[in-house]
Amino acid sequence: MVRVNGTPIRQSEVLDRLWKRYGSQTLEEMIDELLLRQAAAARKLTAPDAEVDRRFARLQAQFGSRELLVSQLEQAGTTVAKVKEDLAEEIVRERLVADAKGVKVSDDDLKKAFDSNKDKLGKPEAAHLRHILVKDEKEAADIVAKVKGGADFSTLAREKSIAASGKAAGGDYGFVSRGMLPPEIDAVAFAMKAGEVKIVPGPRGQHVLQVVEKRAAAPAVFAEVKDDLREMLLGEKIKDASAPYLLELRRKAKIETPAQLGAPRKK
Repeated sequence: MVRVNGTPIRQSEVLDRLWKRYGSQTLEEMIDELLLRQAAAARKLTAPDAEVDRRFARLQAQFGSRELLVSQLEQAGTTVAKVKEDLAEEIVRERLVADAKGVKVSDDDLKKAFDSNKDKLGKPEAAHLRHILVKDEKEAADIVAKVKGGADFSTLAREKSIAASGKAAGGDYGFVSRGMLPPEIDAVAFAMKAGEVKIVPGPRGQHVLQVVEKRAAAPAVFAEVKDDLREMLLGEKIKDASAPYLLELRRKAKIETPAQLGAPRKK
């Protein structure tokens, strides 16, 4: 309970307001989730470990390293195990709808999608970036001098950086594409040469950047992107088929409301 000038705000009042504002939508989402889980269990569908690991590896690649991903997950209040559990549920739902509605992606679908999106499917310009964040310019300059003198960047990042990525991954961002970084860092990073170290001032402090390697943009090659393209198209078709499939499940299900059950709703 909270008091404001002596007037209480009770937990029951907060919960009641939340129910009125979000309760109906949340309840409908939970019903859909339960119906899908029940249907998947009836079909004995499971998520192959290899597919869960593949999707997790793709997610990890977006962060450059497992350490950086774990750090971000911890800040978000979750874990690798929970993420893999969510991925497994996602895979099972996709298999369920695809099997039930006969969703498939043909080779013709793939070729048409590739021809229409060739420019978007290519590999963008990227830089393998390392980063240390410190509070003042003097400390940043000292770090740059040590790196140029042969000191290990990762060790310095773990010792000096006030950014979570420094402690978790030695400041290693892995390959990042143009546009993924804050504008003031992005502009400098992509103007740097491989091996170069620079200081970039920012609102949080001084950013010490090191470009390990540059990778030029490359056009898409059908053989290299077809598996990802197939997955993307399959996902779109499954999304379109999910709503009518859920309606079918709801028609067949026995969904009893509190009024039908004769029990008052708990606050």
